[in-house]
Amino acid sequence: MEFMGYLISIKVALILFPILAFLITLPYMIANYRKYGSVNKLRTLIFYSFILYLLTVYFLVILPLPNPESVHITYAENLNLIPFSFVTDFIKNNPLVLTDSSTWITAMKHSTFYVPAFNILMLIPFGIYLRYYFKCSLKKTLLLTATLSLFFELTQLSGLYFIYSRPYRLADVDDIIQNTIGGCVGYFLGWFATWLLPSREEIDKKSLEAGSRVSAIRVSLSLIIDTVIVYIPYTLSKTQLPFSLFLALYFSLIPLLNGKTFGSALLKFGLIFENRKWIHTIFRGILLTIYFCIIPAGLLYFANEFNKEADSLLFLCLFAITFLIFILFILFTIVVALFNRRFIFDRLSDTSYKSTIQFTQEKYKIEDSRESPIFQIQ
Repeated sequence: MEFMGYLISIKVALILFPILAFLITLPYMIANYRKYGSVNKLRTLIFYSFILYLLTVYFLVILPLPNPESVHITYAENLNLIPFSFVTDFIKNNPLVLTDSSTWITAMKHSTFYVPAFNILMLIPFGIYLRYYFKCSLKKTLLLTATLSLFFELTQLSGLYFIYSRPYRLADVDDIIQNTIGGCVGYFLGWFATWLLPSREEIDKKSLEAGSRVSAIRVSLSLIIDTVIVYIPYTLSKTQLPFSLFLALYFSLIPLLNGKTFGSALLKFGLIFENRKWIHTIFRGILLTIYFCIIPAGLLYFANEFNKEADSLLFLCLFAITFLIFILFILFTIVVALFNRRFIFDRLSDTSYKSTIQFTQEKYKIEDSRESPIFQIQ
């Protein structure tokens, strides 16, 4: 029954993780582009696996949730402050007889063994993450593991932050001891991760090297941010003027100030034009608005109009063709971004991008961003 509870907790974490990942992806990308100028694949894998791990451990601590009416144990009854009680319980109650191998499996299935073992195993990955990626010392790993375990025990003691009138699980000082042991074991096992995988410094260096070039995804994200920045005041103003007009004015005029929009400044890159900056900037703003606003809006408008006359075979075919063109347009744009190609409005307006990421030359032995090459997406 205990193991079924563990499996349910893991299942819930796996179900909720995609939702959490969706919510944190945009802030995560912005943070990485601001710090490194790129989103490193290995760093992303480490980050999201760490989030999934913490989510799973948290649900293992709080689930399954009981019926509130069944919770009646007092705080004093659900609290153990005597350290190493699990050792005494093991000696007194576990059926292990070292000289009798037939008792070994039974002993491992006994709660006096598998509960402490599970508590130790639960935070071993935490210690590995702390040593490998967060570069923590053994002392810091011990402190952080004990703090995380204390948080779990207080969560249980408070009845899930007083949602329940009383605690529904035992808050045990032994759990903190066992979890901390697990974190320290993970710290020593983390040596294998530091040996097998690229170091944090190598990941940072590769990220900064990639960040010296402005990727199409980075440009796309800045355009999304800029569109939101324009859309919010546009909606609040309740004007009858078309949104495309405001978008065209924004992308045509704002970059004239310092070669940046608010989105590109947030992601730390600027626009570069070989000559006739004013003309090319305004031309790019108009082309960009046509590409991302007028074309998709126009296709949806015609598809809707054709759909109104869907009783006619001709209009039904026109609706299908228009909608298909819209889907292909979206897919084409996504492919251009994923394969790091220049958007058509950048090609026609002869636009290039330059990263403004700042970093220490001595630490990473990479050229300073003021001398970073202008990046032209191929």
